Amino acid sequence: MTDKETFRHVIGHFASGVTVLTARNGDADFGATASAVSSLSLEPPMLLVCLNTRSSTQQAIHSSRTFGVNILDEDQGIVAERFASPHGQKFEGLNLERGEGGVPLLADSLAYCECRVSEDVLAGTHRVFLAGVTRAVAREGSPLTYFRGKFGRFEVEQDRIVYGDLRDRILSRSFSLEDSLDVGMLSKELDVLPATVYHAVTKLVADGLLARDPDRGYVVRPVTPESSEHAFDARCAMELGAAAMTVGQVPRQRIAVLRALMEETVPLVSDGRFVDIEAYTRHNEAFHNALVDLADNPALADPYRRLGVAGLMVSLLREGSEAHAEIIDDHRAIVDAYERGSLLDAVAVIKRHNENAKENTRRAIVAAGGVI
Repeated sequence: MTDKETFRHVIGHFASGVTVLTARNGDADFGATASAVSSLSLEPPMLLVCLNTRSSTQQAIHSSRTFGVNILDEDQGIVAERFASPHGQKFEGLNLERGEGGVPLLADSLAYCECRVSEDVLAGTHRVFLAGVTRAVAREGSPLTYFRGKFGRFEVEQDRIVYGDLRDRILSRSFSLEDSLDVGMLSKELDVLPATVYHAVTKLVADGLLARDPDRGYVVRPVTPESSEHAFDARCAMELGAAAMTVGQVPRQRIAVLRALMEETVPLVSDGRFVDIEAYTRHNEAFHNALVDLADNPALADPYRRLGVAGLMVSLLREGSEAHAEIIDDHRAIVDAYERGSLLDAVAVIKRHNENAKENTRRAIVAAGGVI
């Protein structure tokens, strides 16, 4: 039989994601870093989680039967290290939300699931939990990974570089509307695996910068007045639906996050013009995504992101482009309506903001001659 040290060395070559398992038992919060987490079932949604029997977090989960699985963002290596230690004030200074039974959830993680234990069994030095997922929330970003005893980004960094390269080429018009993007040719040109290029082009489709043509493959997505109007109106409809589900229903700390995201857009518009369109588009997208994410409904959030409004704005607007006078005021008014719990006001300002945003893109399309 393989000895312990050999097995540890070999299994260390298996790259995995990194999670923090959190629980509350009695009046105390517990948490531990774990990579032994996997999807078990879609119908019903279930996870399989393993923890050492000596872990106090394992004991808390075994007793309380509820816990959280927090999937860490690539920038949360220090959080992983903190929770990997059996000692210290693990939760101090972290942005927390509370789930069922008071389970602490790491609000800044890439994603989290609330779970209820269905079964647990002892296996060697560990206890294996089979748990149903009662709620799941995710945001945009890249995961922290674990490989050979180290936390890092690894191949995710290459994915980002290729994505950024192709995105820059599209926005600089290096690819024309007549060009098709061949994954195989691009992988040879960039000297990367085809899977890396495929990851990039599918993300660019989600951004709204590329389209999938059944005959030509991946092509630059043309922007017309009609396609722009349709995208913004669809975004508005989804935001109105999310508002109906959430205004007056969500904790104040989540609205405080919304306000912070809104404030990040303020300095990016000055004297009626965009001063940094890349930064504005990024922060504007984060603000609008957060509005819909308040509903905690992936079936709503996923198609919302696939509308590609952010990519539409980046492809249309330039530094110094004219910004509607009310665009920032709209953001502030949306947050104000959420803070007051006024659905009527939220609906009115979301509709007004949609018209103002469409006016910005209308001007840009006209300036470009009608099609981009």
